[in-house]
Amino acid sequence: MTKNAVLSLLLVAFLFGCSKEVEVTVVSEEPADRVVNQMSIHLFDLPEGITEAEYLADVAKLNAFYTEASYPENYIVLKVADDSGVDTYQYALVSSYESTEQYAELHDLGAEYEAYMDTLRSKHKEILDTEIYRKVFRLNTP
Repeated sequence: MTKNAVLSLLLVAFLFGCSKEVEVTVVSEEPADRVVNQMSIHLFDLPEGITEAEYLADVAKLNAFYTEASYPENYIVLKVADDSGVDTYQYALVSSYESTEQYAELHDLGAEYEAYMDTLRSKHKEILDTEIYRKVFRLNTP
């Protein structure tokens, strides 16, 4: 068999192997070495007329701006356990950043982002007026 025939057979085998469907599982979209150096924490209650599902949909749309800009989703929503006996500040909105520069980048994603943020500020005015907000920074090293 000539060298060209062997190469042709190898190419056919390679292409045939590449045409097979394979199942791929993504374990995490975030880099394993991502270090959080800054967070924003919002403690709040949902006002009358805004459901959890509606609030979560607003946050999902906000997170879409980050993924479209090639960042991981940034905001997560947490809720105090129902059996905790806590009746105020039952929700937390948490965002995390690798640096103050990344914080600035993620708050400057263009006109469409700004328009959506204006909509959220108006829609969630009661939350913003009564929330406890803290911007916190890492003190210890990882």
